[in-house]
Amino acid sequence: MGTLVRLQTHEVKLPWLSYRLLCVLCHSAPGIVSQQALIEQIWPEIVVGDETLKQRVKLLRRVLDDNAASPTYIEAIRGRGYRLLPHVEVTAIPDPSLSIRLDLATDTHVSPANGSSYPLYWKITSLSLACILSVLTCIAILYSSTHTIPTSISETLAAKISSGFDNVLYENGLDYYHRYRAEDNKLAIELFNSAIEINPNMAKAYAGLSDAYSQGVFQFNGPAKWQQLAIDAAYKAIALDPNLAQGYKSLGLAYYNRGWLTKAISANLKAVQKRVNYNEAMSNLGFIYREMGQLKQALHWIDKALDANPSNSVSMLHKAQILFALGQYTKADNWLNKALKLQPDSLLANNTQGASLLQQGLFSQAKTHYQNLLTRYPGQLAFVEGLARTHLYLGELEQARTLTDKLIQSDNRQVRIKGELLYYLASSEHSDEQLAHLETKFKHELAQGSDRASDSLALAQIYAKNSEHSKSYRYLIQAINQGLLEKNLVVLDPNFNALKLEASFVQLIDEMDNQRAQQQ
Repeated sequence: MGTLVRLQTHEVKLPWLSYRLLCVLCHSAPGIVSQQALIEQIWPEIVVGDETLKQRVKLLRRVLDDNAASPTYIEAIRGRGYRLLPHVEVTAIPDPSLSIRLDLATDTHVSPANGSSYPLYWKITSLSLACILSVLTCIAILYSSTHTIPTSISETLAAKISSGFDNVLYENGLDYYHRYRAEDNKLAIELFNSAIEINPNMAKAYAGLSDAYSQGVFQFNGPAKWQQLAIDAAYKAIALDPNLAQGYKSLGLAYYNRGWLTKAISANLKAVQKRVNYNEAMSNLGFIYREMGQLKQALHWIDKALDANPSNSVSMLHKAQILFALGQYTKADNWLNKALKLQPDSLLANNTQGASLLQQGLFSQAKTHYQNLLTRYPGQLAFVEGLARTHLYLGELEQARTLTDKLIQSDNRQVRIKGELLYYLASSEHSDEQLAHLETKFKHELAQGSDRASDSLALAQIYAKNSEHSKSYRYLIQAINQGLLEKNLVVLDPNFNALKLEASFVQLIDEMDNQRAQQQ
């Protein structure tokens, strides 16, 4: 909503949120503004976290060519907030009718539709950005004698862009969300938040925001608090528009991230009731039914999704996953290759390829696959986990433990728990404290309503390693009833070696075969 002028000649477009951040810092300079105060002033009508503020500061620094490690303009004060380092002067413009044509920039370089223009409330002028910024002059169009940011900015903005710029932001948010990349997902969150700031009653923007938070957790190791933010945003979307199919689809995805698969199914079914042939909801149903071991239902819904949108790469990927679960590997590879041709850098598709090699017991091939992926995408934790798991199956325990360090240090709670589990399973010795810690973690997930087979399987592995066979059987049976069908991942798991010759174990493996055969 403003322009940064360098050397009094070069104007730089500032995104609305970046502009407001700079205005608040200028108004408070040289004082320190707390993170909470910044959040309340920049996002007055929506709930955001510290991570959103950090990303906004990072984007503004990028415009200013600032260095966070050695700042010239914006300094972060640990535990207190941020402040502007240069001297700031505020000057009133005498003509309140003054206006200037501006391009309202977003972080994706989106300009206003139809060449519309907006009032300039603050103009930030740099006298010496070529070397050292000595003065930032804030020229404010004031409607009173005070030098505060007008309290009616949100209302004025909403009135000025009632022609549909909120929809422009929303549509661009969808575009970035569907690129399925970590940085694009963060931009999608910013765009949806910008649309909501303009139009707080925009139900579909809340639904989009929920999806972006969920995707950030599911694919890109986003912070665990995004799980609840995703649920809250979906609830808000439904409250604003109970007939919005996208709201229920978003709620289903948010439920899935919490491990509430039955609830996720119910929400997506409601989405399909609200909108016939809703591709994304039907594709999600196929994905979730597969995880629950209900492969016939999974195929039914994924085929309907592909009928509705035959070129959707995510639906192709979900079909490949279902066929892998059925043991139809040639057909599965064909669908997976189609998905990868449409989106070669899809993290989920590449991870599915590695997971299928593990399911088939092709551990050396899986190891090579994940090593190649980590060469291309260093630090991608889904691939780190896949490689660590591969080392575990190959008996390369030291390599597995080394990799788990990266998982345990993650901000994502679920990733961290997986890392702790793999470290425990790959250790030759363990303490009672480690056992109790993991036992509590996974039991807590189940007590909170998780019906993921992976949570029950984790407890079966933990107890098998600790030679508590009766407990191990109890949770292995539960995992199978929750849809665990990947026989090789159980039979070839070294933690179950002591159980493999027992009749009860053989019967359970036969039951997995029977359940999969019934789905053909």
